[in-house]
Amino acid sequence: MKASRLVFLILVFAFGCVEDDGKLSLEVNQELAFDGTFQTRGSDENLFEEVTLKISNGFYQSTTSLPFGYGAGKLEVSRNSINFIDTLFFPVPALYGPSYVLSGEHHYEFNGQDLKIWRNKNVGAIEYNLSLKE
Repeated sequence: MKASRLVFLILVFAFGCVEDDGKLSLEVNQELAFDGTFQTRGSDENLFEEVTLKISNGFYQSTTSLPFGYGAGKLEVSRNSINFIDTLFFPVPALYGPSYVLSGEHHYEFNGQDLKIWRNKNVGAIEYNLSLKE
């Protein structure tokens, strides 16, 4: 009986002392709306622009303040990555350049209020900092 108590106490101590880092999983089947900014780094152009993100039933819509900055499609989330599967296709004239709308696989952190999304590209990095709308 003493051995089982000892094992129990060891298990409680080992698993009960896990630090909570405040990160939550993003629930894509809820109705969520975010707004904020994105910033590019390390490329020829360093941009700081506005962005919105709406999530509903596993799908998303996203806009940026740049020309042709609209994306929508299916959303997949795993432990620390988020994949925006853009189902729209708009030819973006070379005159305007990229729109930086959310598309493709990114890393993310969510604390219940603030959503940080980022990814490194071959020419630099992009980071989105969003807050949940009330």
